[in-house]
Amino acid sequence: MVALRSRRLEGLFGVRLDAVSHAQIAALKTNAVAESYDLEFKGELYGGNDKAKRDLASDVAALANTAGGVLLLGVAEDDQARATEVPGVALSDAEVLRIRNIVADQVHPLPTFDVKQIEDPDAPGHGILMIAVPRSPSAPHGVLVNEGLRYPRRNGASIIYLTEAEVAAAYQDRFARRQARHDDVLRYERDLIGRLDVSDQTYVVVTLVPDLSGDFTLDTKALRAFEQETRGKDLLVIPRGAYVRHVTVGSRRLMAHGGSEPAMAKWIACELHQSGAGTFAALAANRTDLARPGQMDTNTTVSRIEDEDLVLDIWSGLRLLARHARDRAAAGGTATVRVTIVPVNTDLPAELRHPRGHANFGGSLGTHQVTEAPQATSVFDIDDLAEDGPDLIAAASVLAAGLIQHFGYRKPSR
Repeated sequence: MVALRSRRLEGLFGVRLDAVSHAQIAALKTNAVAESYDLEFKGELYGGNDKAKRDLASDVAALANTAGGVLLLGVAEDDQARATEVPGVALSDAEVLRIRNIVADQVHPLPTFDVKQIEDPDAPGHGILMIAVPRSPSAPHGVLVNEGLRYPRRNGASIIYLTEAEVAAAYQDRFARRQARHDDVLRYERDLIGRLDVSDQTYVVVTLVPDLSGDFTLDTKALRAFEQETRGKDLLVIPRGAYVRHVTVGSRRLMAHGGSEPAMAKWIACELHQSGAGTFAALAANRTDLARPGQMDTNTTVSRIEDEDLVLDIWSGLRLLARHARDRAAAGGTATVRVTIVPVNTDLPAELRHPRGHANFGGSLGTHQVTEAPQATSVFDIDDLAEDGPDLIAAASVLAAGLIQHFGYRKPSR
């Protein structure tokens, strides 16, 4: 997968960047496409001398420091920076590794980037090397020059270097963006929790905020598509019988839940924002299920949470939110993810259990109940979360372990 998402470049090629073919790149010549702030042509591979290595590092860092973009090695340009020929370059895993090593050695901090080999079907072993660089949330990225760092950025189709004052401002922006993501995570989580019916149910809540925001048009078409995807569906990876009944829109977001009342979410819920951020909640414990026969108040005073349900809820939330970010809002790169359990407090503690019993009496896990809402936070690649596979499972396991450890237990059961 290619981390870079760019509506402009995807519109130029007609497909996502990880699906670009040699023919689609050759069409740049036919259409006389010119270089831009996010598109650079190179007729040949970068050389092996110090200047050529520094040029590669500067080109990658400049894209990361600006708006992201692609470098196409094997596309020649004229004096007006338009694609004129597609001579191609020799393709090899060794060259991909060399490019990665040069960038890793000379760009600090190392930005996210992908190197994709696009073979010419008429010339095996020959084609285009595409270096795709997302705009970086860790900017500014410096290039090592004479044991010091210089900070390039794109200025149209060329590169300029930040002044000392601009470098200082860029570092301030980096820290401000980090704090803003943290604030967004808490705000979006709080928004959905405020809509949950917690009178007799306890929930796992998953919140994902892309480090670089995407966007989508929130109109009737988008709502209709979302409704078709969710209404009457169980949003869990392994269905548990909690179906979406209400689908609507809120302020810059799509909303769905399984409750009987439109304004009060129950059983399962999600809010998916135009920025690509989102929050997902799924039932972790139905406290009325624990009531004893003849008990007057069926709402018990403890949440008994099964570890397998905890993992399933996190797994499902990660996949749903990542697919929203990537496929609907065109957000790529990494995302900050936070998971928690609500409500948990001194009047309503939570305990961890295993559904098929355990070495401990009664199937309980850990050493104690928790009386404060546990939480775990981490950063993951959006593509890793959006695709079924070991990366998604590993991420769910990391976050589940972060919650389970609050109970004095080491990790999820196998």
